[in-house]
Amino acid sequence: MKHAITIILCSCILWPAVAQWDTASAPARDGLVSPSTRAQAVPWTGMVLTGAGNVFALRPEWHQYSVQLRDAVQADNHPKCHIDDYLQFAPLATPFVLNLCGVEGRNNFKKMTLLAASGQVLGFSVLEGLKYGVAKERPDTHGRTSFPSGHTYFTFSGAELLRREYGRDYPWVAVAGYAVASFVGAMRVYNNRHWISDVAAGAGIGILSVSTVYWIDELWQNHRRIK
Repeated sequence: MKHAITIILCSCILWPAVAQWDTASAPARDGLVSPSTRAQAVPWTGMVLTGAGNVFALRPEWHQYSVQLRDAVQADNHPKCHIDDYLQFAPLATPFVLNLCGVEGRNNFKKMTLLAASGQVLGFSVLEGLKYGVAKERPDTHGRTSFPSGHTYFTFSGAELLRREYGRDYPWVAVAGYAVASFVGAMRVYNNRHWISDVAAGAGIGILSVSTVYWIDELWQNHRRIK
């Protein structure tokens, strides 16, 4: 059962990268990407991860699985590695770097910045509300802001922004973004800074926040075309 749960969570985290291959071959209409069936399921992945994170964090009988996983990971008393403190910024920075280097994405620099900023405002509002509302103790006992993981949220929101902007024409770039995001999430558990529930919820909120602002933008663009 425990292994099955881990496989399901890992599959949800990697699903957006898998969906990218369908998005890459999807036709464009009026300059807009027509998302594939798999790509349309990416926001649902965010919902599953957020919901699973909440269940694992708030139900004591499920939290025991997180404790057992933490104990297994920390059993060898390995030294901490803080590369995740720096890698968390890579997925979000990449679309802006590509744009400044002349590699065109789905939107121009100004609009991409607006969408990214809107997603961060939305996501951080939810993230901080949960952090201080739930006040869950970190596994290393240094603070009560464990749930959800801010590092994981930030890197997954960046990976989803990268996928939305460049996934169609450069699918491997989007896959790499999600690979980095998954690595950062794993490192938060490895460094004993977060429970797996924190990582799952952080990833889900990151995906959902960006998906929401792009969904609103698509509705507005469709409204303008019809009008």
